[in-house]
Amino acid sequence: MSKQNFEIDNNIYPENLILIAIQDFSEVAEITYENNNLIIKSNWNEIEIFNEFVNYVTWLYNELN
Repeated sequence: MSKQNFEIDNNIYPENLILIAIQDFSEVAEITYENNNLIIKSNWNEIEIFNEFVNYVTWLYNELN
């Protein structure tokens, strides 16, 4: 399992939606969020997971607003 850190701006991506997405992605990867850093641990490509994660948070934002 490898690990990668990604900076994510909670001014653009609301923290409550980030936390929802972390729960929804729990089957795909171990994801933690602290101090605007998203830490992804997975056996799969963390960059692809991050890209899908951001797409999902964006979708949540559009659906809920």
